[in-house]
Amino acid sequence: DSIFTEKNLLANKSIESHSMEMEILNGLKNINKSYKEVAKEYDVSEYYVRDLFDRKVDLKRNELPEVLCIDEVYNKRLTKYKYCCILYSPQRRQIVDVLNTRHKNFLYDYFARISTQEKQKVRYISIDLWDSYREISYKCFPNAIVCADSFHVIKHIVEAFKKIRIRIQNKYKDTRNEETFSYYWLLKKYNYLLTSTKKRDNFKSRKVAHTRMYMTSNDLIHFMLKLSDELKLAYELLSSYQLFNQNASIDDAYPWLEELISKFKLSRIPEYIEIWKLLENWKVEIINSFNRTNGHRVSNGPMERVNRDIKTLYRTSYDMKNFVRTRNRIMFCINQNAPILSVK
Repeated sequence: DSIFTEKNLLANKSIESHSMEMEILNGLKNINKSYKEVAKEYDVSEYYVRDLFDRKVDLKRNELPEVLCIDEVYNKRLTKYKYCCILYSPQRRQIVDVLNTRHKNFLYDYFARISTQEKQKVRYISIDLWDSYREISYKCFPNAIVCADSFHVIKHIVEAFKKIRIRIQNKYKDTRNEETFSYYWLLKKYNYLLTSTKKRDNFKSRKVAHTRMYMTSNDLIHFMLKLSDELKLAYELLSSYQLFNQNASIDDAYPWLEELISKFKLSRIPEYIEIWKLLENWKVEIINSFNRTNGHRVSNGPMERVNRDIKTLYRTSYDMKNFVRTRNRIMFCINQNAPILSVK
C-alpha cells in the first residue's frame, strides 16, 4: 500500500525558523554559555550558531553619556594588543563601546571622529591611573572633569604595604626561635586584617595557634604591629588614607590630601616613595573623584561587575578569536535591549 501525507497549509516554516533563531540568540545572552553549548542545546551546528549571530547582531557605538568610565580588560589572545578598552556608562548601566586597544594614538583617533557637540555632553570621566587615559581625556574632553578611580589608588597603596609587610615578616622566618616565628606566622596568616576596611568584631575572640591565647581581631592587629615600628607607621598611613577615601568631601579633600602626601613622604619608608609621588602626580584627579552625581561618587566601581562578566565570557568561550564577534557578544550580553537585525 502507498501512504500519502497531506500538506499542512497552516504550518509556516519561516515562522518556526524565526522562533528557533530568536531562542538561539536569547541563549547567547547567557554569558556562561559558549557557542558550542548553545548549538548542542538546539541540536544545530556550532557554525550555524556563529553565522546566525554574525548576521543578526551588529551593534553600533552607543551615545556618549554624562559620566564616562574608561577601563581595560586583559586578553592577549583576542587581539595583538594586551588589553581591550571598555567605555561604560554607569547611569545607563550599559557599555558604550569595546575597543581592541588602549593605545593613546588609537584612542585619540577614535574620539576625534566623534562630534564636538556629543563630546561636550560628557561632564565627568573616571579613569584608572593610566597616563594615556588622562592625556586623552584632557585633549578630547576639555569641558569634562577627569577623576582618578579611588579603587585603583587604594590598590596601589595596599600593594606597597604588602611589600613592607613581607619584607619585615621574612626577617622572623627562623623556625628555631619560637617567639620570632610566631610573629612570622601571624603576619602571614592574618595579614588581611591589616588591609581590610570592614568593621571588625571587637568582642569575638578565637584561639590563636603559636600564641596560646584567645584574641580578638583588634588584639591580633596590636600584637602584629608590636613587631616593628616601621610596620606600625606603614599601617597607620594606610589606615589614614582609607579614612580619607571614605570620609573626605570635595570641599575638604585638598588640605586633607596635602597632609597625607606630606606624611607619606616624611615616613621615609622605601616602598612608600612611589606612593607619595603617585599621590602628588594624581592629586587633582583624586580630589575630582569626590564629585557626586545623583548622590553617587564618581568612580569605576560600577564597572567591576561588567569586567567580571567579560572575563566570565572569555572563560566560557575560550576559543573566541574574532574581535568583532566578541565585541558584539560582550555588548549583546551586558546591554539590556541590545537590538537584533530583522530576520529575512
